[in-house]
Amino acid sequence: MSAISIPKGPINLAGLLFKPSTPTASKTSALIVVHPGGGVKEQTAQTYAKKLANAGFTTIAYDASYQGASGGEPRFLEDPNERVSDIYAVIDYLQNLDSVDSEKIGVLGICAGGGYAAAAAKADHRLKALATVSMVNIGDSARKGWDGDEDPSKHVEALRATAAQVTAEAKGAERAAAPYVPPQPDNTTPRDMREASDYYLTPRAQHPRAQNKMLYLSFPRVLTFDAFHLADVFLKQPALLIAGDKAGSLWHTERLDKLIGGAAKKVIVPNGAHMDFYDNEAYVGPAAQNVAEFMKQHLA
Repeated sequence: MSAISIPKGPINLAGLLFKPSTPTASKTSALIVVHPGGGVKEQTAQTYAKKLANAGFTTIAYDASYQGASGGEPRFLEDPNERVSDIYAVIDYLQNLDSVDSEKIGVLGICAGGGYAAAAAKADHRLKALATVSMVNIGDSARKGWDGDEDPSKHVEALRATAAQVTAEAKGAERAAAPYVPPQPDNTTPRDMREASDYYLTPRAQHPRAQNKMLYLSFPRVLTFDAFHLADVFLKQPALLIAGDKAGSLWHTERLDKLIGGAAKKVIVPNGAHMDFYDNEAYVGPAAQNVAEFMKQHLA
């Protein structure tokens, strides 16, 4: 593993580069691993990047713009369009590595990273294959709630309140933020969110640069973003969609699969919940193996 700096316009993205220990050719296929919303590269993204490097790929896990050890101000901004363009910057970096075949690059995204990966793949066909694990379209989730059953129009008032807050910030007020996952979940909190709180906020996977906050400035950008917009027209690369059948987020995987006409390979894992695919080896191991086999087939 090597720590790397990935140029992206006026800033740099902090990344971790993993190379196969025994490459079978002078140039390898490469995979970009996109971390979940609120996460950093050292968590589940690194777990998958290591496993896929062991399977023979050059892999990169990196921190999003404005987050983790990457550059960008203000800190803790979740900007979906920047998250998608981060992926373009990582493609640029990989295409300039002598050890990587620039025509054999794929992308894997976890949770919101899966939605961002799909959005990047539909637009940038330098990505030859897409894989998602416990995918979430962050815009859909923000609009419709975790289970996808809420009325998006209820957020109009929230947008108005956010506008007032952002106006105050533009005039010098301190930036306000909200928690990414529930800091004190209870029995009314969806299972996936309770488990996300345990993952991010306890020694299970807690990291000092993942501070469980998202600026209010993020809300308008997230609420009006749709990772799947025009996927039915432009997402033509092979796609592997992995999710658990007990995940409240499963509807995102089902929606993208329907949009692209069932063209994806869909793996729905019995008894798997959303967070099982972050660090539960019983689910992560087989998921990584499925991704490796799929990518070997389509990046050959």
